[in-house]
Amino acid sequence: MTTKELEKIAWAPYDLIRNPTMEDWKKSYDALRQLEKENPKDGRYPNTLGYLCYYGRHTGQRDYAEARMWFEKGNELRHIESAYKLSDMLAEGLGGPADKDRALELRMLVYAFCRDEFEGGVRDGKFADTALRMGRTLHEGKLCRRNDLEAMNYLLEARYAIECRKQYHEYGDETVEKNILQAMDECDKPDDEVRSWKQFGVGLARVPNHLLWNDGLLMTIRMDVDEQGTIRLEFRRKRKDGRKPPRILWPVAPAMKVFMLDSVVLYGAEVKEIWSRTPEETVTCDRYEYDDDTDTYTFFLEDELQFRLRGGWFVLPMDELRKTEIASHPAGAPGVWQ
Repeated sequence: MTTKELEKIAWAPYDLIRNPTMEDWKKSYDALRQLEKENPKDGRYPNTLGYLCYYGRHTGQRDYAEARMWFEKGNELRHIESAYKLSDMLAEGLGGPADKDRALELRMLVYAFCRDEFEGGVRDGKFADTALRMGRTLHEGKLCRRNDLEAMNYLLEARYAIECRKQYHEYGDETVEKNILQAMDECDKPDDEVRSWKQFGVGLARVPNHLLWNDGLLMTIRMDVDEQGTIRLEFRRKRKDGRKPPRILWPVAPAMKVFMLDSVVLYGAEVKEIWSRTPEETVTCDRYEYDDDTDTYTFFLEDELQFRLRGGWFVLPMDELRKTEIASHPAGAPGVWQ
């Protein structure tokens, strides 16, 4: 059979107009096995085989071990849905040993991929779902230390993304939106820190960690120090190919707001050390590292040290927050919540 003929059999049961029988799913499974063998670099086939085995559609009985094998293959081929499902299986220990560290790593990878798409203009994708999942992960504390403040950041992004997606279609979005709001409510109740920061209205933040998800992006840092010694840091994206970079999605959980920005400005306090390769000039970086033991950020350009910050915490003062809100969201623009 040709690839086209095999694909017709493989995808036939997914036609919602029909009512597929188990025999249809068996034929689909066999066709997908043949397609996967003939096209070993196409992640669609192992990904679909993974779902067939996970739900037992062709046998009537779930086979988690085989499903995990296929999702592993799909993940190796950079199929994002395989990574999404594999992370769940690793977290729960389905089809093999649990691996919480790898499960969290995969969830973050899927989130980063979908966030990159969203910032790049894809408003009807899966970003709301992946941001919701990250929020739940931080709230539940099963794969990492529980942190409701960080969880709220992800959930704010999820709510922003679902509002955008609803403009394109309504399938399933009511349920997703309900789940987002429920998760936000659950985060708010047990955590006094979230409640107190919301009243204060200013968000604690580290150096933005989503500026360089995309390999095609650079980051510029401009630093100013006023007469009182307050450090002002402006982080801005820059594309390697010179084209206009995507805007930055940036949540401020304590203020319960989320923005799309051209640059992020933070003010540093209690910073112990600052070193710059080009003082009083804008520094360009293509990656950075954070050392939790020494509380140090190091910024690199092609592996050459460009900028270093040690210690300190970073805030967006209320006055700046108001200016940012006005600049980011003109009257009538969606996405800012009180």
